[in-house]
Amino acid sequence: MRLPGKIALAVLVGAAFFVLRLALVGAASAFPATVDKCVDGDTLILDTGERVRLAGIDTPEKGSGKTPAQYYAREAHRFAARLTQGKRVNVLPLSGASRDRHKRLVAEIILPDGRSLNEELLRKGMGYLYLHRNLPEKLVRRLQAAQRAALDEREGCWKKVLSSREARQPYIGNSKSFRFFSPSCLRQTSVSPKRQRRFDDLEAAFRAGYAPARQCDIWPAAQGDE
Repeated sequence: MRLPGKIALAVLVGAAFFVLRLALVGAASAFPATVDKCVDGDTLILDTGERVRLAGIDTPEKGSGKTPAQYYAREAHRFAARLTQGKRVNVLPLSGASRDRHKRLVAEIILPDGRSLNEELLRKGMGYLYLHRNLPEKLVRRLQAAQRAALDEREGCWKKVLSSREARQPYIGNSKSFRFFSPSCLRQTSVSPKRQRRFDDLEAAFRAGYAPARQCDIWPAAQGDE
């Protein structure tokens, strides 16, 4: 069956983007799959039952039990679901140790049109860069560029997060883990002085590619209908 011109072109473009992403990421075991469910903004369940954690990013937590949801968790979840749920995607696992401590497959997800879901979430301000082991340098550069673009335009969560009172205070980063702490939170942990990096404000820490330390309650909670 001969496909109409526009559909054939879209298929070819998507395939070309997939081949390019595969070359850039270096994933040796990339595979296609259908997304059965979005658990939250950065975790998917495939039709095979495989749970996938998006590489290099973190989105606000939805909360559970007595733990409140974080600001923009619902928006990030809906955004990821709209782009992926019930759709055929290409999964690019990280090379080497490609599973996290929860046994989830850590991967980049390539959408049907060839875009990277990981990049799109950052570009639209749905989450932030989260550096960890085994991230390919080229993927890191793409994610950094996407986040900086979102910061420049105050996309998604950034307009509120960066206008808060907490955004104007200094933060201290750990140059080994690429996590940052508020001064009060830093007193509760141990970071070698030689690894400490000072940021004048919250935006400077995010622009440098650092992410909030999980033990520090830096990200705002959701309020009302958020």
